[in-house]
Amino acid sequence: MSSVIEYTMHAKPGAYETVMAAYVDFADRFGERNPSEDLILVTGDPVTGVIRGIGVFLSDAEAADVVSAGMFVDFRDSVADLLTTVPVRVDLELVHVFVK
Repeated sequence: MSSVIEYTMHAKPGAYETVMAAYVDFADRFGERNPSEDLILVTGDPVTGVIRGIGVFLSDAEAADVVSAGMFVDFRDSVADLLTTVPVRVDLELVHVFVK
């Protein structure tokens, strides 16, 4: 069964655009290099500074491997000083998808 990971960051005031650009760049590069990732969504709220990345993986094991992937660690470290809190990762079960 597919696994969904939500990774949420809270950008400091004035840093939203920088963190968002870094997140989108990371998501594109990661998706191109990782065949087990089926879908990547990045959402944001510029008013609150909340940025969420949502990735859909083929399995729980593949989703779990992302945390230690060098590319992910480099991304996380590159924006750490621009965040108000430690990012939060949530593992979710994919229940349903409808795409038109």
